[in-house]
Amino acid sequence: MLDQIEKFLKNKYTIFSLIGVVILIIALNVYSYFKTEKNEAEFLRFVEINDAFASDIESAKLSNELNLDFENFGYELISKSVLAKKAVEEENFELAFSFYGELYSSLKESGIDSGTKQVLQEQFLENILRLAMQLELYESGIEYIEKSNLNSVRFFELAGDFYKYYENYEIANKWYGKAIDSDITDAQKNLIRLKLSN
Repeated sequence: MLDQIEKFLKNKYTIFSLIGVVILIIALNVYSYFKTEKNEAEFLRFVEINDAFASDIESAKLSNELNLDFENFGYELISKSVLAKKAVEEENFELAFSFYGELYSSLKESGIDSGTKQVLQEQFLENILRLAMQLELYESGIEYIEKSNLNSVRFFELAGDFYKYYENYEIANKWYGKAIDSDITDAQKNLIRLKLSN
């Protein structure tokens, strides 16, 4: 039996296989170490950025000084959302519109779960359209509505609100009609009917 084990260990294929396994284990450990270090560094940068948001520095200055691009999409999503909200609070609507538009686009291409993605898209699109109304960006708002693939009552009602704001009552009523035709309660339908224009 010892002779067979010795023969097995002396076989050149066995030796190369064992060396290959050892190299693979070492490579995986090195890769894991660097990935952990990189994740840790990115998390610390995320924490620093969020601390900067809590300061009195204006959103425009923060936008210019901070690098908000992360490999971890979650960090980027949170950072840019918080800065966009800060910009809205400071009434820097152009900056907020820019960030929400960027987030909406990158969210479409992300690998986030579809349910979560839809909720976030609705939220960002609502912010975009409200800011488009604030900034009188009619064409931009229409573009976002037309390119959207959202199929929800909230989106339909929001699109109706957008067109109604610009006194395009016929199109507004079509969007409100889509919302009313959706699977919602009679009470919700009645609230939307109140928005219809004659």
